[in-house]
Amino acid sequence: MDSHSAEKKINSDKPTFQSQELGSTDIIEVELINPSGHRQEVHRNFSLSSTLALGIVSGNCWTALAGTLTVAISNGGPPGVIYEFIFATLMYAFISASIAELVSAMPSSGGVYHFASISGGRFGRLTGWFAGWWNFSAYQFGIPAVSGIAGKQLITMYGLFHPDYTPQAWHTFIGYNLVTWITCCVVLFFNRALPMIEKLSIVFVIGGVFVTIIVCAVMPYVNGKPYASHEFVWRNWENETGWTNNGFVFVAGCLNGAFVSVFHFIIPHRYETALTLYYH
Repeated sequence: MDSHSAEKKINSDKPTFQSQELGSTDIIEVELINPSGHRQEVHRNFSLSSTLALGIVSGNCWTALAGTLTVAISNGGPPGVIYEFIFATLMYAFISASIAELVSAMPSSGGVYHFASISGGRFGRLTGWFAGWWNFSAYQFGIPAVSGIAGKQLITMYGLFHPDYTPQAWHTFIGYNLVTWITCCVVLFFNRALPMIEKLSIVFVIGGVFVTIIVCAVMPYVNGKPYASHEFVWRNWENETGWTNNGFVFVAGCLNGAFVSVFHFIIPHRYETALTLYYH
């Protein structure tokens, strides 16, 4: 193999996109460069539909809300779950609007640490350092929580079909590890399959919420049991936390609503994929 062929083979492995200027038939192949000035090392294989699917799947909250319902119900009962979730969602709407403005002004898949570094002025390095580590810590706590919810759901589904089964604490730990390692292996070894996985996931997410609503609405009628009263759902505040201050209980309960609304921070990391789609 001569040097020209070897150089051509090396360059063919670099992630690129094609740009065609208006009024010209020439197609120019341009090497992808990150906003930070570095060459893109990983191929961007997400299309517009799979990118939108990722945003909806990662930002959907009904699965996390259902998975943490047994914890959230103690902070005020059904009215607490509803009103705390509404309040947290409104607060995160302002945060999401701010992040959208930052992404449009300072486009980078780095996310919040990049925004903090630029907008921090002469303290940009310090604020970027703290923002990066806080964001990293949030993911370190959030991802295990999501894996724990999925592992608990697997155990619960197994128990539905095995009435004699008695769940143990270590069963949840095993389920958590299985979900964590399976998802890690998918990301590491099946990168090309991720767009299709996201497209399938959005079908299950959207279909699942409708199936869940229909089942919860129909089953009391099928089993001949009465529906909950309006007072029970909207008015009867039930503090089962052990704290006497209901104001504190409400604020603490907002953490459950915040947990299911916080994953919009994932979306800015997909900006450079959207940039690639734009140049296509």
